Amino acid sequence: MQLRDYLRIITKRAWIIALAMLITIASALIFSRLQTPVYRSSIQLYVWPARLDWGLQQVIKALMRSYAAQIGSRETAGKVIDRLQLDITPEDLLRKLTVSPIESDFLIQIDANDYDPVIARDIAQEAAEVFVERITVLYKPKWKINALAGALFGLFVGGLVVFILEWLQSDIVRTSEDVERHTGVAVLGAIPLLATASVHSKRSHPSAQALGRSTGGSSHD
Repeated sequence: MQLRDYLRIITKRAWIIALAMLITIASALIFSRLQTPVYRSSIQLYVWPARLDWGLQQVIKALMRSYAAQIGSRETAGKVIDRLQLDITPEDLLRKLTVSPIESDFLIQIDANDYDPVIARDIAQEAAEVFVERITVLYKPKWKINALAGALFGLFVGGLVVFILEWLQSDIVRTSEDVERHTGVAVLGAIPLLATASVHSKRSHPSAQALGRSTGGSSHD
């Protein structure tokens, strides 16, 4: 068949095409009329790096998916429900919420759908505020980081002091094993500390008696 044959057929049956178009358009209008209106509210969060550094920008881009996951988490949904006093479950709210990170533009788009335009607006706004509050942290003092750094530094310093003391006292002989290690000669015996103290006590006691007798004789004269 040639092109003019197709044109002849279409011209001859044009009323069928027009009728089909009218039926589909009417069906679409009726279907749209029967649907409950759903409203969408959108908010865009810009995530800018602190400085125009290529490395920092790449880190921010890598974190944006994590940020989007935090906004679309059950924890965030629960906080939004509590603040707005909504009578729905976190799962129901998450079905109304769509979070899309747009890494090329450094922004996160939050879309909320609801039959009530005010509710849709409030859900999107509150989800953004909960996220901002979560990532806005105290710059300084950072108590946990400082405490952890102090503990690690104290552990290092304490261990260093212990090793230095052991090194300084490494030449002090305390036990028979130390003697054997330093001299290379086996130790066959040792004088007990108690016996040594007894000998010193006995030696000092007669001297005291002699001193007393000498003093007494002088007094007698």
